[in-house]
Amino acid sequence: MASSKLQALWNHPAGPKTTVTCTGIIWSRYSTVITPKNWNLFSVNIVMAGTGLYQLARKIQHDHFAEAKAEPAVVKE
Repeated sequence: MASSKLQALWNHPAGPKTTVTCTGIIWSRYSTVITPKNWNLFSVNIVMAGTGLYQLARKIQHDHFAEAKAEPAVVKE
């Protein structure tokens, strides 16, 4: 039961993948606005945003393009 709820959260369009991306972008921006600029915070959050974007791209590719690549299996007798 718990695993199905976690699976639903993980695969939700606004789930952790999107949250990680948004958090990375927001905090990267914030780290350059404050005085003094916090370049360590900026670099960590750029990597976090990049990781989130990569995961989102993988999910979109799997959801939308995997069906087009799937071909029916041909059974030879």
